[in-house]
Amino acid sequence: MEIKPALKEYGLSNKEIEVYLILLQLGESNLQKISGRTDYPKTTVYNTLKYLIRKGLVSSYIKENITFYQSNNPKKISEDIDRKKRLVDEIIPNLINLRKNIIEPSNIEMFEGPKGLHSIYMDIYRKKQQIYFFGRGTHQIEELLHLPENARIIRIERKIPAKIIIEPTNNPLFKTKEYKKITKMRFLPLLKDFQCMIYIYGEKVAIFSIKKELIGFIIQNEQVAITMKLLFEVLWSQAKTPQFPTTP
Repeated sequence: MEIKPALKEYGLSNKEIEVYLILLQLGESNLQKISGRTDYPKTTVYNTLKYLIRKGLVSSYIKENITFYQSNNPKKISEDIDRKKRLVDEIIPNLINLRKNIIEPSNIEMFEGPKGLHSIYMDIYRKKQQIYFFGRGTHQIEELLHLPENARIIRIERKIPAKIIIEPTNNPLFKTKEYKKITKMRFLPLLKDFQCMIYIYGEKVAIFSIKKELIGFIIQNEQVAITMKLLFEVLWSQAKTPQFPTTP
């Protein structure tokens, strides 16, 4: 890596970099000689040298009433970085504890139409983790096409476990051995008029409307996910286990 970009990343300004590099080449020198090598006014060079002294990169001494400046060992930069890293490492646990007391900001994405809902399903089934779902389980809405059915097949193929609360239904897929192996299901009649589908997975909640316009959201927020999970458990306690015979 080139010298100037590296020193800038370290935290030096353009003026500090230029004066510091000049001083490295000159060795010890006075203000007049240093400023003569730059296009900056002497007062600017003087102030820059003071900043470099504060940062431990330059030192000064007086000889015959003239102030001389010299660069310190460049290893000082590496030592300073190591020192700052040790200090930061020591306080990281305290910073983490402070962060725990703050509600996490939400990351919200919006999706529209069948393609948008397909994107939501792909996010839900992106990795194998427990899923919680409540909402409408059957759909007479033309715009949905075969999305829900295809999503269920994907979940079966990837063996993703789920707890589901839907309105009573006689869907043949729900009766198959493969589906029942990865699914805990309960029926709740009041959901037959429910106009949303809600998935809870990890720190995310996916919600989309199935009435007229297809609009969905993915909310990534731990507190929201925990709250929705509590709501799911309340509904789960009120729902009834269906009795499905095993289909070979």
